Amino acid sequence: MHKSKVAYTYLKFLMAKATIIQRYFKLYMFQKETKNRVEELTNESLFVWKEMMEEFRRGWPAIKSQKRIEVHVNSISIDEIKRISMQKFL
Repeated sequence: MHKSKVAYTYLKFLMAKATIIQRYFKLYMFQKETKNRVEELTNESLFVWKEMMEEFRRGWPAIKSQKRIEVHVNSISIDEIKRISMQKFL
């Protein structure tokens, strides 16, 4: 009986340590997956940006020869009351 009780206590101790190791490993894997996902999204975003800029470069001669309207917008960070009262803002 004593031998079984000692074996059970030791097994319980080992299971607690294994649980801690498993938790840290799961946390590590979650962090690794998150880092990879963020990097993937960043690369995807950069790829889309580069494609858009390349399309703009290819179309620039046609864009340059057309008439364009240039719009200047006052800072939107200014309070709404001040923006409404500004001349030509609307």
